[in-house]
Amino acid sequence: MSETGIVRRMDELGRIVIPKEIRRSLRLAEGEEMEILPDGEKLIVRKHSRFSEAKRAAESTVAALADATGCEAFLVAADEVAAAHGKGVGRLRSRALTEEFSALARSRKTQTFRRRDGFCPVDGVLLGGGCMVGAPVTVAGDVTGQLFLVGEGAEEHVRLLEFAARVLGDVCAD
Repeated sequence: MSETGIVRRMDELGRIVIPKEIRRSLRLAEGEEMEILPDGEKLIVRKHSRFSEAKRAAESTVAALADATGCEAFLVAADEVAAAHGKGVGRLRSRALTEEFSALARSRKTQTFRRRDGFCPVDGVLLGGGCMVGAPVTVAGDVTGQLFLVGEGAEEHVRLLEFAARVLGDVCAD
């Protein structure tokens, strides 16, 4: 890639192909929603997160979930932590996910994980060991995010976590 980037031609429908090596390095998956924003003479193309528009609702839902369960709670969308609440998870905010967590964030079902040595959702941040539960946030049948609870006894709050994930999906659908 030169200093000016990779040059591609736009087709008659206005489409430009994002090269495979760039899609791979940015972890862009087929079918992923992208935002296109004009910036003067430039176009900015980035992963779209429905939670950026519903940020206040996402943050208050995550905070209420953490307070109600006593666990650390965080929301993942567009391969980064969109909201976080609880002891130590503030360091996660707006940071890119590890490859492992990026894959978990696309899951269509609620999952429970146990690790004594902890969980590392972003590089350089290790959350306490024990249990982690993740529930998908869906809008119109598409997974748009993943809501996580981390801490001892997190698995006891699966129903509350799934309820919060459904509420977030409904808020983002409006």
